[in-house]
Amino acid sequence: MYRSLIVFVVLWVMMQGNVRSQATITAQASAEVIEALTATETNQLSFGRFATSNTGGNIVMDPTGNRQAVGAVMLVAGPAGPGQFQLTGFPDATVTIQLPDGPAVLLHQSTGETMIVDNWVSDPPTGNGPATLTNGSALVSIGATLSVGSYEENPVGVYAGTFQLTFAYN
Repeated sequence: MYRSLIVFVVLWVMMQGNVRSQATITAQASAEVIEALTATETNQLSFGRFATSNTGGNIVMDPTGNRQAVGAVMLVAGPAGPGQFQLTGFPDATVTIQLPDGPAVLLHQSTGETMIVDNWVSDPPTGNGPATLTNGSALVSIGATLSVGSYEENPVGVYAGTFQLTFAYN
């Protein structure tokens, strides 16, 4: 009988709502929209002026602007330098740099002959983590290797082409 009375009292208390098996709370959520990431090409990647011979070779432009000839290519004075891109966006945000997946083709403006650009490198390097937009800004420099054919394969003239880079917030 005593046991039945205890069970009755416990059930009665539970039915009165004094024993709670759940709780309800009002929580908060927030979001912040930041400015879009922008990239502006401030300097075109330029391998500069050079002469070639029967066998050709390569011109290597590093992201700091050092230019080196490999093989039967002779560098000539004149404007040359890495591609440079000014990134702007949210202060102190980090940005990843995605270099081209493959080669770019430079096309002779008159004859249609081509040269290949590949072996892309950047400063800051892509393998060392993301770039930081210090005070909302960062400068990224791009270098690469230009494959130059013989004089017959790559006659005198201007060669130009495009390549695509991707910069993204982390």
